[in-house]
Amino acid sequence: MKIEDLKTVAVLGAGVMGHGIAQVSAVAGYTVIMRDISNEILETAKGNIRSSLDRLVKRGRLTEKDLEAALARISITIDLKEAVKKADIVIEAIPERLDLKQRIFKDVEEAAPKDAILASNTSSLSITEIAKAVKNPERVVGTHFFNPPAIMRLVEVILGEKTSKETVELAIDFAKKVNKTPVLVKKDSPGFIVNRVLIPYLNEAAKIVERGEFKVLEIDSAMQFKAKFPMGPFLLSDLIGIDIVHAVLKLFEEKFGAFYKPSAPIEQLFKEKKFGRKTGEGFYAYKEGAPTVSENAGAVFDVNRLLAPMVNESAKLVSEGVAEIGDVDTAMKFGANLPEGPFEIAKRIGMENLIGMLKELEKTYGKGYSPSPLLSNLK
Repeated sequence: MKIEDLKTVAVLGAGVMGHGIAQVSAVAGYTVIMRDISNEILETAKGNIRSSLDRLVKRGRLTEKDLEAALARISITIDLKEAVKKADIVIEAIPERLDLKQRIFKDVEEAAPKDAILASNTSSLSITEIAKAVKNPERVVGTHFFNPPAIMRLVEVILGEKTSKETVELAIDFAKKVNKTPVLVKKDSPGFIVNRVLIPYLNEAAKIVERGEFKVLEIDSAMQFKAKFPMGPFLLSDLIGIDIVHAVLKLFEEKFGAFYKPSAPIEQLFKEKKFGRKTGEGFYAYKEGAPTVSENAGAVFDVNRLLAPMVNESAKLVSEGVAEIGDVDTAMKFGANLPEGPFEIAKRIGMENLIGMLKELEKTYGKGYSPSPLLSNLK
């Protein structure tokens, strides 16, 4: 199959990610069938798509005619076989449970056309493990859209161990057709690119607080106003959800070692079920709205203290064959909204300075900060 032959998209799951993927596919001209377990969920999703498209019309990014045409391309069903029977690509966007995804992929393989691409929007689960549920794992691929799909530009395209070259190329071309920027995750590794770099950064900030070196507000202020990040690590942890951050770190700890163990502040908040904005309290309290971060609070904190480990983590994943340097930079700018990619940051700081900082951290806190050999090669 070539990208020109891809006409029909089945989206399984009509939650925030599912209906967002359905929307961008329909706006790009594809026929979309959206499936979930109840008509109520599906009708709500269609209403959310209309509201999202209305906002685009008000901003001048779509015309009313475009809006109506996109909505007309979307049909809904609770019947899985009906949803996938004519699909050229099936994108699964159901809850992050491996058993559920494997079950749905097994059912999809039996009902979808034999040459249809089977894609998962998973943000954390192994594509290789998901693909074990089907007889032809070469047509299974990861297409990790970012929340909200209507706005965020990035799609991580992830290879499973048996994903075919044709499947990957079609997934990349499809991402481009729906006006996204794809990056290739060459190796099915926990966290892919963005979460692999971002979540340890959040943990590192919490380790600094745990050691009593700086306070939450000081670090958030410095990273927002001095490093020009959209928000500091603690506000971001609260936005993502402490429970999610904790779960990803536990996965990393199991896969990569004790350096990735959740820090004491994250562990404590997790135990107390203070998951951030969604529970009203995390690193900050939200009962009276989001906290105000003043620019002056972070005057003393050196942002390179967090940037250096972030660059090092990026170098590790490149060394492991997970992704290329350019794709890491693109992923972090478009998936995490950073002003610069990690390797662009390294170039600005200077590689010798960066390695020196990491060696000092290694001397003080242990080998987890040991500079990746790749950094020396890039000097």
